Amino acid sequence: MNNYQEHENTLSKDNILTSTIGDFGKWQLKISILMALVKFPIAWFQMSIVFLAPPLTFWCQKWGSFENITDAEWRNLIQPDDKSSKYIGINTGYCHMKNIISNETSKGTIQCPNYSYDESTFSSTITSEWDLVCERQKLMDLSQITLMMGVLLGNIIFGILADKKGRQKILIICLFSQALLGFIASFATSFWLFILLRFCLALANGGTMVTSFVICIEVVGGKWRTVVPVLYQIPFGIGNALLSGFAFYIRDWRSLHILIGGLSMIYIAMYRFVPESPRWLLTVGRQEEAIAVMTNAAEENGVKVSIEDSVRTLINTSRSSNNSLKDLFSTAALRPRCLLLFLNWFLAGITFYAFLQYAGHISQNLFLAVALGSLSSLPGTIICVFLIGRYGRKPTIIYSFVLTGLCSLLILFFPKDSYILDWPRVALMGLATIGLSISIPAMYLFTGELFPTTLRNSGIGMSMMFSRLGSMIAPLVVSLLDTARFLPLLVIGGVTLLQAALVVLLPEVGRGLPDTVQDVEGGEVVMEQKDCNKESTRVTAKDIVVY
Repeated sequence: MNNYQEHENTLSKDNILTSTIGDFGKWQLKISILMALVKFPIAWFQMSIVFLAPPLTFWCQKWGSFENITDAEWRNLIQPDDKSSKYIGINTGYCHMKNIISNETSKGTIQCPNYSYDESTFSSTITSEWDLVCERQKLMDLSQITLMMGVLLGNIIFGILADKKGRQKILIICLFSQALLGFIASFATSFWLFILLRFCLALANGGTMVTSFVICIEVVGGKWRTVVPVLYQIPFGIGNALLSGFAFYIRDWRSLHILIGGLSMIYIAMYRFVPESPRWLLTVGRQEEAIAVMTNAAEENGVKVSIEDSVRTLINTSRSSNNSLKDLFSTAALRPRCLLLFLNWFLAGITFYAFLQYAGHISQNLFLAVALGSLSSLPGTIICVFLIGRYGRKPTIIYSFVLTGLCSLLILFFPKDSYILDWPRVALMGLATIGLSISIPAMYLFTGELFPTTLRNSGIGMSMMFSRLGSMIAPLVVSLLDTARFLPLLVIGGVTLLQAALVVLLPEVGRGLPDTVQDVEGGEVVMEQKDCNKESTRVTAKDIVVY
């Protein structure tokens, strides 16, 4: 079968879905809303570390006769003469205290045997419960690194499983596992058990991310394939803002984790409302099931056509395509785009999560900074839809990366506590977040469109895997505060500008959503032929306006 025929098959699949169930109706609206709502627990679990382990002030714990004096008097008494012993980083305090044990001398310092924590903001955190300060500070980073490692593996494992077993089944399994493990993790009796449970939770969280997005992009058509996958990202920012509100009223980490785990249980009921992707069913040859889903969708949308005849026609004019993960690198067209996408998502994982985790250090008011920064993503996502429609994917992504990078660097020119409520820093953080809320949804859409249906879950799963590799580095970027206050923002700004440069090298997407590896390779051949012959009237994927 030649390249042109392969394109006809791809477009016929698009056209059948459009003509039978419509580009966007009640059925697609219902599924799109449900998939978007899935972003709430995704945000809660991934960003909860900001409130589970917030910046804290700590000092050596009182003992014996000293328990009768105030904390202020005690801290003044034990403050080391050597100011260099003060630990300044994510947490602020003294790892050593003045030697007041000996009656002979008060000179020198000793290691704090135990620690006390400022409970004016949080009554309990994982930091205070398991003493994650001083030499144990790196364990706090480990908690987020293992979470992101779990998300990474979940992206790729469940991405592959969803391509083989179906989107719906894998999504429901992930939602159930995520909720259950989130609730159980709230009762962890040790730090290492907490780490293990959160890692398992993250596996399901990663599967939820990739599968819900793919369902979004596959059930809609026409211009809605641009709009819906972008708007799908909105609840992540809202979820992060809600998390800030939850933490404002619930200052105990266990109670906060119980709440987000309990709320996530609601999503288990989604199995009654989310059908299998008809595009996936058609692609893997399960025509009878596809007809049943499409018939129900057409009824909900009020479309009356002969779905069975349309699907039979598709079957007679197309051939099945069985692809494996190695096919991502099997052709000259896929190899470079895969490498560029994976590298860009790796860098995106660093910048996105490092910036969001750094938000707690933008201003003295942690709740305000996180909430305002998260809500800043709302206008950015709306703007993203407009910019993509008017200027295309690549320019939108490139300039939004540049906006985030420059704003991150500009924050360095406004020292903390120099202005009321640190308003210049908060404002620049808001602008940088708007840039992120434009670039990340656009990158999700851009990535999904560059992979064929048979490899879309695997391709996006691999992209998310590299993103999680980057996100594992994010806590280490934030911990550069221990070395110098300016380093985290310098790294975030520089890496984001590098991302903009890498996107320039990627191809702009065509107008049809490819279903097979041959569609990707064939589409580029046909486009090249058309460029060589301006008078050609041959219909290709690029000629048909689907978006």
